[in-house]
Amino acid sequence: MISEIRKAETAYELIFSGTEKLEEEVKNACLVMLKASAAESLKEIPVSELKSARAGIRTALLEDAGYHTLFDLYNADDHAIRGISGIGEKQAEAVRTVTDGFLMTLAGRGTIMLDPESSDPAALDLLVKTAKYRQAGMIRRDAGSFREQIHQLADDRILAVKIRNSFRWFFSSAAKKEETALAAEDLAALFQDPLFLRMQNLLTAFAAVLKTDQSEALRDYEKNSAAYYALFEKYSGAGAAEELVYSSVPAQLAADINAEEFSADPFNGTLRTYQEFGAKYILHQRRVLLGDEMGLGKTIQAIAAMAHIASKAPGCHFLVVCPASVMINWCREIKKFSSIRSYLVHGPEWESRYQEWKENGGAAVTSFEGMAKLARRINNVMKLALFVIDEAHYIKNPEAQRTKNIHMLEDESERILLMTGTPLENRVDEMCELIGFVRPDLKEEVRTNAGLRNVPEFRQMLAPVYLRRLREDVLKELPPMTEQEEWCAMSEADTAAYLTEVSAGNFMGMRRVSFLQEDLSGSGKARRLSELCDMICEEGRKAVVYSYFRETVRKVSVLLAEHSAGVITGSTPAAERQRIIDGFSDAEKGCVLVCQIQAGGTGLNIQAASAVLFCEPQIKPSLTKQALSRVYRMGQVRNVLVCHLLSPDSVDEAVMNILKEKQGEFDLFADESVIADAADSIADSEWIRKVVEQEKQKYLPAVIVPSVIRQ
Repeated sequence: MISEIRKAETAYELIFSGTEKLEEEVKNACLVMLKASAAESLKEIPVSELKSARAGIRTALLEDAGYHTLFDLYNADDHAIRGISGIGEKQAEAVRTVTDGFLMTLAGRGTIMLDPESSDPAALDLLVKTAKYRQAGMIRRDAGSFREQIHQLADDRILAVKIRNSFRWFFSSAAKKEETALAAEDLAALFQDPLFLRMQNLLTAFAAVLKTDQSEALRDYEKNSAAYYALFEKYSGAGAAEELVYSSVPAQLAADINAEEFSADPFNGTLRTYQEFGAKYILHQRRVLLGDEMGLGKTIQAIAAMAHIASKAPGCHFLVVCPASVMINWCREIKKFSSIRSYLVHGPEWESRYQEWKENGGAAVTSFEGMAKLARRINNVMKLALFVIDEAHYIKNPEAQRTKNIHMLEDESERILLMTGTPLENRVDEMCELIGFVRPDLKEEVRTNAGLRNVPEFRQMLAPVYLRRLREDVLKELPPMTEQEEWCAMSEADTAAYLTEVSAGNFMGMRRVSFLQEDLSGSGKARRLSELCDMICEEGRKAVVYSYFRETVRKVSVLLAEHSAGVITGSTPAAERQRIIDGFSDAEKGCVLVCQIQAGGTGLNIQAASAVLFCEPQIKPSLTKQALSRVYRMGQVRNVLVCHLLSPDSVDEAVMNILKEKQGEFDLFADESVIADAADSIADSEWIRKVVEQEKQKYLPAVIVPSVIRQ
């Protein structure tokens, strides 16, 4: 019996040593991939570059022998190089050393990208090994939480057995025999002890992980690719360049932040380099504004900071205030990535959830509307270890009641984190209000120096309080995105319905061209949409179809019922939205999610999709950008196809023409200019009136009466 227990303990320890072995295998597999990619780059480096190595290599002899690039030398065996007339043993060795040095330098700067449809053996090997290590790491984390307990429990019960063999039993006293018999019963009962049973379950799970096959690894990768790329970055050293990770944070401040004590162990995930820096930034600077672009994981960084704080101060209180549409998502993410208990302080269970949170600690999640009541209950009563305000631009107006509710808890909060993906650099008034909340001492300095907002010094001034990174700076592994216009000729039914809206001067009705009629069997756009979705689903992709109009969403959901995995509109409750997204993510390949763009285009992660279709062009470019950001974001592993359905000789042409005309302006200002708000919408009344008149002249030349515009 004792040997069985010791055998189980030995197997238990293999969870830890086995995970370390898997970690080494992932590192080696990363190196294989990076070296293979770097070897391709050697094709671009001529042999003449070896002269700069100052190793006395006679490059002319190598070129005469047919070796023109470093790739040629890399593929040659040492015997062949030594056989070149005039190249001796030492020169051949120098050639190999310098070539390998070039290779490793390139590999150290490389980025690993995995195509889920690749048949490359090295890529598949890395995929499987990473899947095993990722799953094993979670089991090891769980096993480590009671590692000492299990060994202590086994030792205590084994040591209690005083008589270990029949010879000693024969010469032992009756009392010692009775003591041993009782200890033996306890030892036998160990196999039913909850802790021991938990250990056995983990052993079974670990054995299953070691059998992970390629198809299982691929499924896990497609659902959790962000975690894979975090590991690739960690073990290949191929993260984003330091100056981009830190934006314009001065070197000394960056060094101080990097030196901040931070434990990633309480966080149930793997942080990217820039995300770990973001978490440390939150902890070190204490009151900050995190402005990373959408899709870079601001929520993850906040939870990592929470997890670290909670590990040092169990039972502390966190508060997250966010739009109602993402409250459920916050609760789910906190549960997924930490052991912190979350409480949705909202709705009919508001009071009971609040009391639980107050008594037990953890993270309360509420809406901006819910803060009206919650702020009064917390003020002068509780202390918050971290107060998180998501979508912080909601409190840019200092006179709004929601802003006053948030400000009420300034003194109760040890740390404050404002989060927004909305660029603020040149929206001076908005930025000053938010900065004034977390760092009042900087508010006037920023306002005074706003004229410098286009120079690096201005960003350095903001560095102690504002951190913003862009996707292209830190997500090197994002696959390409292809956009195409699908021009769909209007049918007679399309034209007749469109003519009615033109006659009425109804601009918004005109924008619904080709989806105006109830019967879409004669719709040009609907026919093409159906064809595209059939092809996309046959390819094993998932698609999201967007429209601004709820009526169009309703009709399209019926049209695509065969492929439909759900419908999201502005009236879909937050919890139901998340349930639909989860169902879409878990569904078999070849399905479609239909969304009203204002609802499905913000606050949700839909990277399970790799195709996006717009039923009409959006007159606010930010709506299109936000919708694409739901799909084309960290975690996307497939090439993304974007299709814009358009009707020629309609308002679609007018919208597309002005969008293209102003594209340079959008690109210039959409990320960091006060002009962004003005540039974001082309729907000013004068332009609408002009478009309606042009359409009337095209279709109704006899109509001269002024237009009545309904928006």
